[in-house]
Amino acid sequence: MTKTNIQKVEIVTGFSCNNNCRFCSIGKRDFDKTTDQVKEDIRKAAKETKKEINFTGGEPTIRKDIFELIKYARSFDFEEIRVTTNGRMFSYEGFAERMVSSGLTGAIFSIHAHEAKLHDYFTQVPGSFEQAMKGWKNLKRLGGVIDNNVVITTKNYKFLPNLAKMLIENDVRAVCLIYPTIDGNLLKNPGLVSDMHVVAPFVHRTIDILEKNQKTAWCLNMPVCFMQGYEKYSELMELKTKMIWPNQETNLDEKRKEGKIKVNACNDCKFRLVCAGIPEEYVKLKGDKNIIPVKGKLVTDPREAYGVK
Repeated sequence: MTKTNIQKVEIVTGFSCNNNCRFCSIGKRDFDKTTDQVKEDIRKAAKETKKEINFTGGEPTIRKDIFELIKYARSFDFEEIRVTTNGRMFSYEGFAERMVSSGLTGAIFSIHAHEAKLHDYFTQVPGSFEQAMKGWKNLKRLGGVIDNNVVITTKNYKFLPNLAKMLIENDVRAVCLIYPTIDGNLLKNPGLVSDMHVVAPFVHRTIDILEKNQKTAWCLNMPVCFMQGYEKYSELMELKTKMIWPNQETNLDEKRKEGKIKVNACNDCKFRLVCAGIPEEYVKLKGDKNIIPVKGKLVTDPREAYGVK
């Protein structure tokens, strides 16, 4: 990917958060950038693209300077200014209104279940689902465009289609289904790590529901061998995103290749030249017996896998 193909820049503002999700990949949460550091990141983002900037964390909305940062981003004329959020702060109408008046055009919420009990179990904050959904409605009322991230676990994979239907009813634009990175809090909760071959059919069904309703869908961190028939929603899809971390800048299409390994089955797979492999921590925890190679003509360009020429 060349610099000119970057469509989105994500700025990690720090790791503080008002949730404590059981599957969060962040370990220590003792770092937050200063206002000046984030502003420098915004200037860097403006040199990469004018299409979209997104503030992520941690939970950016609990920063005292968040309105100032949104206003500063607006001065660079980005088409979209968004924040990845658990949504709770948006439950306060005044906060939501001020975010939009500062220049926010939308958000990526993190709703991980279709009902409160399960979502609150994940976040370890009673009432977080109710707050998030109230925040969702507040932002929608103000004209914000909302996407949603959902982390796939043993507790929610069967309910992914239910979640999709609920999100569609609330006018979601896009849904990203994320197989979790096995790090941080998840290392203390290995029972939440699902078997990819078990959850794959539910992921496929969820994508079908979203597509039927003209919503955008994709899946992160699940190798393409588990996405047969759904290759265009898989890891082979370009993200065209640059992420500015506390101490480094990375192209996510390169970053997501890290921590992956090839197992014996990969040697006979038609995607072996374009697939980064299986997360190493997943293989350590679950083994590789259910990783089945996809037979067929060798794929040499990821775009061949989903019909783009």
